Amino acid sequence: MKVIHIAPTPFFANRGCHIRIRNEIDALARKGVEVILCTYGLGNDVQGIDTRRIVSIPGYNQTSAGFSPYKFIADLLLFFLVLKTAWKEKPDVLHGHLHEGALLGWAVKVVLFWRKIPVIMDMQGSLSGELTAYGVFKSFPFILQCFFFLEKIICLLPEAILCSSENSLDFLITKCGVTKNKGAVLADVVPDVFFQEQDSADFKKKYGVPADKHIVIYTGSLLEGKGIDTLLAAMGTVLSARNDVFFILVGYPTEAAEQYIQESGFEESCLVVGEVAYDELASWLSVAQLAVDPKGEISGEASGKILHYMASALPVVCFDTVNNRKYLGENAFFAQPGSADDLAEMIEKGVQEQSLATVFAERGKEKVKASYSLGALAEKLNNHYKNLTIS
Repeated sequence: MKVIHIAPTPFFANRGCHIRIRNEIDALARKGVEVILCTYGLGNDVQGIDTRRIVSIPGYNQTSAGFSPYKFIADLLLFFLVLKTAWKEKPDVLHGHLHEGALLGWAVKVVLFWRKIPVIMDMQGSLSGELTAYGVFKSFPFILQCFFFLEKIICLLPEAILCSSENSLDFLITKCGVTKNKGAVLADVVPDVFFQEQDSADFKKKYGVPADKHIVIYTGSLLEGKGIDTLLAAMGTVLSARNDVFFILVGYPTEAAEQYIQESGFEESCLVVGEVAYDELASWLSVAQLAVDPKGEISGEASGKILHYMASALPVVCFDTVNNRKYLGENAFFAQPGSADDLAEMIEKGVQEQSLATVFAERGKEKVKASYSLGALAEKLNNHYKNLTIS
């Protein structure tokens, strides 16, 4: 089987969306599926992935998550790249990531109508919800309504939709009018390396991570839409009350977090690492005793980072949301959604109650190993492809 994955994003950057795409392609390779990835001109090539890129766009250099006006040009160029690739390679399925990817896949299918290529949409969260979470067009609610209307139309175009969370699937059915048999949940997964024991001593020494403090880590985009403002406020509360906690922030862009830490006088209790390669993420997680995720539920996205925390045997502090409960059950320190004060309280609880934290960590690792492996993902994706091509 041959599949074209359409990634309207600067793949690969060290972001959750890109990690999901990479893990899906790696999983499919285990089943012998030939994958061609069509993406933007920005980003790093990943060994083993057949990547086709549009030409570079002058002035477009943003690899972080969020809205960019250059994306309209990039998506137009990506359409012609996918059309050219589909004409030449004759794929069995077009797999569009995000809403733009699904729309581009459908447009290519229409142009090559006689081939009847099925289109599958890989949806992480609501498009309009994500724009709201990032604060885009917050002064122009009419534009947000237009995006919601466009989102509903896009969701009706593909033959099947894979969602990263139950919350996204519910949004499709209740808000977009998608039939139940058209959508399915395809959860994020974790590569094998995250389950392996890591030697963190040299890593701690290299980066100046103190050995006599409780290490709390966050990994992901340092953006408002990911809850970083709430996390920084919670960090301030914790660090003002105790001197035995040390925070590590792995991600980008770093400017706002660094400014807050400097202005608050927390330089000795925080380390802002910036962007790291995905291949180094397991090593960073190994230095911590507690992990935190401040993402809310506006966008409907599941949080793949939580699975990585669980695989690395880290107890988790996060908000009490549907997506987080699906992954963690009762085995986490849950805060009231959106509350920085409650998030700070749960971080302190995670630090203080070591025996409970250990139980949460052990149960989390067992659950991820059983349900969120690359092998399980490969089987599910391959079955979806077969169902589309048979029908």
